[in-house]
Amino acid sequence: MADNFPEKIGSTSNIDPAKGIQPGDKHLPQPTESFESYMKESGPEGSGDAKTEGPTPFDLAAQGKPVQPGAGPTHETIAAQMNSNSSVLGDLQTQLTNKDLKLRQSQKYLLRNKLSSANQNIRTAAKKTGAETGPPVAKFSRQSPVNKFLGLVTDSQTQLAEAQSRINKLNMSGKSLNPGEMLTIQVKLAKAQQELEYSSVLLSTATSDIKTLFNIQL
Repeated sequence: MADNFPEKIGSTSNIDPAKGIQPGDKHLPQPTESFESYMKESGPEGSGDAKTEGPTPFDLAAQGKPVQPGAGPTHETIAAQMNSNSSVLGDLQTQLTNKDLKLRQSQKYLLRNKLSSANQNIRTAAKKTGAETGPPVAKFSRQSPVNKFLGLVTDSQTQLAEAQSRINKLNMSGKSLNPGEMLTIQVKLAKAQQELEYSSVLLSTATSDIKTLFNIQL
C-alpha cells in the first residue's frame, strides 16, 4: 500500500518569496497637467474638440453679419446658356440634313426621346422668361423620322430666339426676372444642352458608321 503513495513533497524552502518593489519603482513619472485642465484647453466645456480658427457662421450671425451665399444666375449667364444651346441646335440641323445619314431603329428611338425632352425643357425655360411659346410641335405619323427630328430642332431654335428677345427687353427696361424663375431657367437649359449634345454625338456615330461601311473593300 505504501508503494502507491507519491513521493514526499520536498521542502518549500527553495521557493523564493514574492519580489518586493524595487526602490526605483516607487517614483513613477507623474503627468504634468491634470485631465480637467487638458479638456478645458482642448475645447469649450470639456468637449474635446479643437478650437477652430476664424469666425464660424454662428459667430457672424451673432455679430449681425449675414453669410453671403454663392452667386446665383443672372440675365447674362442665362443668355450665354441660350447661345450655347442654339449653337448645338445648329450643329444638329446640319447633321440631320446629311444625305448620307442612315439611322438604325435603336438610334431613332434614342433621338426621338432626347430631342423631345430637350424641346420640352427649352419651351419651359422660354415660358419662364415670359415669351410666347405657342402650341407644341405637331406629331404627324406619316412624317419621316428625320423630318420629325428637324421639326423639334427648328421649334427649339424658335423658342430660344423668343426667350433671348424677352431677356433683351427686360435688360433695356431695367427689370429683372424672379430669382426662382432664373434658377428654373438655368436648370432647364442645362438639362436641354446635355440632351442635345448626346444627340449630336449619336448622329456623329451614325455618320461615321456609314463612312466606315463605304470604305470596306469587298
